[in-house]
Amino acid sequence: MHPLSLLLLSLSTLILVLLSNPLQTLAKNEHTHNKELEILLKIKSFLDPDGQTLSSWSLNGTGYCDGSFEGVACDGLGQVVNISLQGKGLLGQIPSEIGQLERLSGLYLHFNGLHGEIPKEIGELTQLTDLYLNVNNLSGQIPTELEKMDNLQG
Repeated sequence: MHPLSLLLLSLSTLILVLLSNPLQTLAKNEHTHNKELEILLKIKSFLDPDGQTLSSWSLNGTGYCDGSFEGVACDGLGQVVNISLQGKGLLGQIPSEIGQLERLSGLYLHFNGLHGEIPKEIGELTQLTDLYLNVNNLSGQIPTELEKMDNLQG
């Protein structure tokens, strides 16, 4: 094979590899986005079962990271890192699905009327540093999984 042809073939292969990586990353981000959207809508159905408070949490918006989901903040990768819903009059329960928001570092649900038990799945949030659940009507024991969370600030 001619050296110039070999060089062109190598460059073509390199370009294909470089172009496919961003496409894979984009596909992965889209999958993560869809998964997190499903989780957020599930969380909404538990925290606000009557749909009175979290009306901004809907499929009608352009996305949850653009500020259209009240109290939700995202990182630069578009993943949920903060849910801040203190004092919103929420009367539901905290669902176990909250533990699937892998990047969550702040969960602020204090000063509401939430009831039921604290889900042990919160213990799966390895990035969580701030957890505020006080001034609610929660019952039961604090899950032992939460005691092992080294990142939580005291």
